Amino acid sequence: MSAKTEMMDRQPEINTQRDVYQVDSLSANNNAQAVADRRSAAKKQPKKKRKCMDYVRKTIPSIDWLFLNYRWSEDFAEDTMAGIAVAVLNIPQGMAFSILGNVEPTVGLYMAVFPVLVYSLLGTSRHISLGVLSVLCLMTGRVVTMYANDGIAADPGTSYTAIQVATAVTMVAGLVQLLMYVFRLGLLCTVLSETLVSGFTSAVAVFVLTSQLKELLGVDVTRRVGMMQVPHTFYDFADRFHTINWMTTAVSVTNIVILLVYNKYLKERINSKLCMPLPIELIVTVFATVLFQVTTIAQDYNMVQMGEIKSGLPAFEVPPVKLYSAVFVDACVIALVGYSITMSLALLVSQKLKYPLDTNQELLAQGLGNVVGSFFSCLPSGAAPSRSASQQTVGGKTQMASIVSASIIVVVLLWIGVVFEPLPRCVLSSIIVVALKGLLMQVFDFLEIWRKSKTDGAVFIITYSAVIMLDIDTGLLVGVVVSMLFVFVKGVLNEVHVLGRLPDTDLYVRLDLYGDAAEVPDVKIVRYAGSLNVINRYMFKSKLIQVTKGDCDDASMTVTVVDGKHATGGWRNQCVVLDMAALQYADAAGVKMLSESIESLVSDGFDVYLAAVPDSSLEYIRCNNEVKSVRFFPTVHDAVVFRQCSSKKIQDSTYDSQPTKTPNGP
Repeated sequence: MSAKTEMMDRQPEINTQRDVYQVDSLSANNNAQAVADRRSAAKKQPKKKRKCMDYVRKTIPSIDWLFLNYRWSEDFAEDTMAGIAVAVLNIPQGMAFSILGNVEPTVGLYMAVFPVLVYSLLGTSRHISLGVLSVLCLMTGRVVTMYANDGIAADPGTSYTAIQVATAVTMVAGLVQLLMYVFRLGLLCTVLSETLVSGFTSAVAVFVLTSQLKELLGVDVTRRVGMMQVPHTFYDFADRFHTINWMTTAVSVTNIVILLVYNKYLKERINSKLCMPLPIELIVTVFATVLFQVTTIAQDYNMVQMGEIKSGLPAFEVPPVKLYSAVFVDACVIALVGYSITMSLALLVSQKLKYPLDTNQELLAQGLGNVVGSFFSCLPSGAAPSRSASQQTVGGKTQMASIVSASIIVVVLLWIGVVFEPLPRCVLSSIIVVALKGLLMQVFDFLEIWRKSKTDGAVFIITYSAVIMLDIDTGLLVGVVVSMLFVFVKGVLNEVHVLGRLPDTDLYVRLDLYGDAAEVPDVKIVRYAGSLNVINRYMFKSKLIQVTKGDCDDASMTVTVVDGKHATGGWRNQCVVLDMAALQYADAAGVKMLSESIESLVSDGFDVYLAAVPDSSLEYIRCNNEVKSVRFFPTVHDAVVFRQCSSKKIQDSTYDSQPTKTPNGP
């Protein structure tokens, strides 16, 4: 038994019988009055009026989940455990990532309170944990380095502290996100594709690593800014390597090894036996604090310590308005990056747990969180994967976990924060580097990305290289431009393929992909895929001419089916069927070129049929097509059967050996 027969035996069979239709006959059979009545009835249905309270509840989702429907007896215990788990992560991460922003360590703890409380009331994600995010802290720290002068400026009106510059960036970033919310631009997060974000964050992780080498090794180097700062920083470290502090290096290496070994070999085993994840970062931080409190190692070896840590909550202070224009561009980039990363993480969690998100409401929640945070010494906030994962895996059900976490951080700020003053900064830098391990390793995903898609691979490596070799903002801009360029090129490219018929079916497939497919005698079936517009219209015309008339100089050349597949001589190619099912969009210039191409084919003796034209383009093409002799069919098979029935030359024995299961009746 042949393979073909076996395949047919295994698969179910569908037999249909119907007339052959043209689009005009389908339209004529429709009851226009009934359609009009249905449309009128639909228009007459009164819209449900939304009450003011509906808008309030939509704008403040916590009214529903917290004040009306919260299940205190079922969810509060789990939310409390999740909140504790997030809080113990926030303490070391908050102090560590504040270093990236060139501000005091307590700023990271402030960020675990004010933006978090705002988001918990207005956000639609139940599990993301807002606060410090390494990418945003580093980008803000770069702006702080550019504009902070701490009173050394000649003009007192241009003298700004680091925290003033940072809060100005936070304010402008929040206002930009609120403006995006007003104009319903929540989908702008799609501008930064997953591949682009992956390449960008991988490169920023390299930035973070280089920025922490000074703290990790105790090397006396000046921090670089501007273009090529990563290569220049590595050169500076090689040049100043003789100033390395070996005790600082030993402490850093010890902490990194402990954290890496725990995460790789012990984390899953230990956490599976506990009700919440073991806070290894906090344990290391506390142990190091006690060690350097009771010994004089730090003083003896000139290790840089945290120094004075302010206790209490920050005072209310308006960021300096004069800085807004100076930091505007950087703040816009930070706002878009922060929203995109946070939204990507929120969508990932919501899809896993199957609950909806409102992209525009997320802009309101994050934007207002940044605006409020800017009054209380906060950097731009974002959702961190590690904290969000803990909040979800421990069993958190709602944003009540964030409220619990913020409450714990307030206690730390009021009474406990000062105990970390003896802690060496290299311990926090070690925590930063280990936390970035996943981002640093993303670069090894390039080969897999390239294998799946050359376009995505190019976007990844170009963004990664541009960020490292140029600068964060410039590199991101290069990545976005390249990504948009690929989207544009793909949008204007089109594909034209010749189709053949699978034996004993009414299926028409590409001849170059299916070995069993054969061209239908007397009919050239051409599939067009893509848009048809002012940019690619000439490309469309040249490809259409190539596949319909390119194989012969004279359109009246006869062709014959020799091997059951390719037409080479004996029959005239008198009919061209254009399969337009994959037409995405057609503008006036494109339709005009389509008309000219059809007219050229008609003048060469071809009959031209258009099949499966999308409804969105059908009327536009019909109204603007100057060649009135063209026929429209709902499917390719309708066009082929119509041609066969109307042609007087359908006596070819080779084609008769391939009967269709669909009756050839007009």
